Amino acid sequence: DSGEWLAAAVSNGVPHPPGYPLYILILQGWLWLTSIIFPASDLAWRGNLFSATCAALSVGVTVLVLSYVLREERWNWLWALLAGLAWAVSPLLWSQALITEVYALHALFVTLLGWALICKDGRPRWLAPILIVGMGHHLTFLLLMPAVFYFLWSESTLEPGRRFAQIALILGGSALISALIYLRTPWAASGQPTPPVNWGYPDNPAGFWWLVSGSAYQGYLFNLPANDLLSRVAGWAYTVTIQYTPVGLGIALIGLSHLDASAPRLRNFSILWILPVSLYSISYYTRDSEIYLLPVGWLMAIWLGIGLAVLANWLAQRSPAVPWRAITAGLAGVGLAALFTLHLPDLSLRDDMEAEAYLETVEAILEPGSIIITTGDPTTFAVWYGAWGAGSLLDAAPDAVIVNHALYQFDWYRRLLDNLYPNVPDVSVSTMSLIDANLNHRSIYLADKISEISDARLEAVGPLWRVVE
Repeated sequence: DSGEWLAAAVSNGVPHPPGYPLYILILQGWLWLTSIIFPASDLAWRGNLFSATCAALSVGVTVLVLSYVLREERWNWLWALLAGLAWAVSPLLWSQALITEVYALHALFVTLLGWALICKDGRPRWLAPILIVGMGHHLTFLLLMPAVFYFLWSESTLEPGRRFAQIALILGGSALISALIYLRTPWAASGQPTPPVNWGYPDNPAGFWWLVSGSAYQGYLFNLPANDLLSRVAGWAYTVTIQYTPVGLGIALIGLSHLDASAPRLRNFSILWILPVSLYSISYYTRDSEIYLLPVGWLMAIWLGIGLAVLANWLAQRSPAVPWRAITAGLAGVGLAALFTLHLPDLSLRDDMEAEAYLETVEAILEPGSIIITTGDPTTFAVWYGAWGAGSLLDAAPDAVIVNHALYQFDWYRRLLDNLYPNVPDVSVSTMSLIDANLNHRSIYLADKISEISDARLEAVGPLWRVVE
């Protein structure tokens, strides 16, 4: 989706549901600032740099949280640094730190929530702003609210009625204020000229509700076939295990067992933190739902740091003459270096030029005024980035008409096409009507084959197919 995010930010548009208004606003500001600091830099590189910065900040927050949890330990900063490094090289965070996506910022807000609760005792002046931006950014942030409620409830000394009212005021007030962030959505959708990335065309109540409610994706939620349940649970277990390897998971469980014995409040908080997120990840029936386990991976890093401290202290008590703390820290450092080396070939995108090469080839093929019809996400968002993000595609092929075959099913999309291309015959009717009405006077290309057009009518041109009579 990186091409879509960047195209939406540059064109002041509305990305896919639920619209992510806060992310687009922050990304716009970041792209503006980095264009001044790095004037000759690539747009996509600057977008990726934003994710890397958010992920790095989340690592710093992790160090602060664990150093506070282990503040009675003489070596607390060392264990905290190791936990931060573990979080940095965990595949979930690392993968999102390299691409323009919403999840690195989500991870930062998750870690800040943990910091506000654990280090600042959930005081409203720290907690409320983080709740506002967290809920305003990604709706899965709401899955952490049971843990937040429990933490505030168990901390308060007020009688139950007043305690509930206080917590409801904090959570409810933050949710209401965060909802105001979505006012950016109809404002952007109704802009002039009409932004070309404009999911739901939400300048009206029906389009706005379609977008923010995620109507297009609701069929994936709690729609898990019973015979797939075991494989989904196994997938959850695999994702959790590979973050820090089975050895790291074992050390993290030592940390959790220590909380069970010494800090039951943090133990209960941990359970309420990971359980809703895990159930959602398992039941949300998509191929990439493991990304929602970012909060679980972060909390495991905290457990891991605690487990290292507990293990080192246990060994030191049994053999005081041996520098077990230094040995444990050294072995952990070596293990994290090995984990980095192990995952680097799979996660590094340094040599992945596929999208850039595709876009350059498409730009060399298209003539001015061509129609290009996309269907799948990879081709669609590459073309959108070239047209409305970097702008190179429309520089190479002025007045090109860009449509998505899969989106023709939506009324809002056909309305959007009418506004974007008022002089193109049948642009808002259907893909086949568009082709039939324009074939004699425009070049028409498919980025992805569609079943309505036989191969006999297609001529391969690089990665595209030109439609012929």
